[in-house]
Amino acid sequence: MKKAKLFGSVLAAFVVATAVGILSIHNQLTDRINPFLSEQISYAKVPQGSQRYRNIELYTAGQEKPTMMLKEMTGYDPEGQYVTVQHKGQYVKRVTYVSKEAFLERMPQ
Repeated sequence: MKKAKLFGSVLAAFVVATAVGILSIHNQLTDRINPFLSEQISYAKVPQGSQRYRNIELYTAGQEKPTMMLKEMTGYDPEGQYVTVQHKGQYVKRVTYVSKEAFLERMPQ
């Protein structure tokens, strides 16, 4: 009986430690399944002529300073420079290219 209780306690501790470890790592996979992160819409200016973007500063509407740094994302429009990013932490769900006017409309003057 004592061995079963000890085994159950060790197993429970292992499961909790594993869950905490996974949720504290921020990458595309873990952020996608993390139930404590909410989905956000942010805005960014990306380098023109590229479709793979690294270290992109994301802004929330009305914010002067970046709210987070996105390690990597890909796009599909080599002509576009301004994007709306639907994301959950580092996990990018959708990238939408917008005009410069639409981008500046959401940024503080």
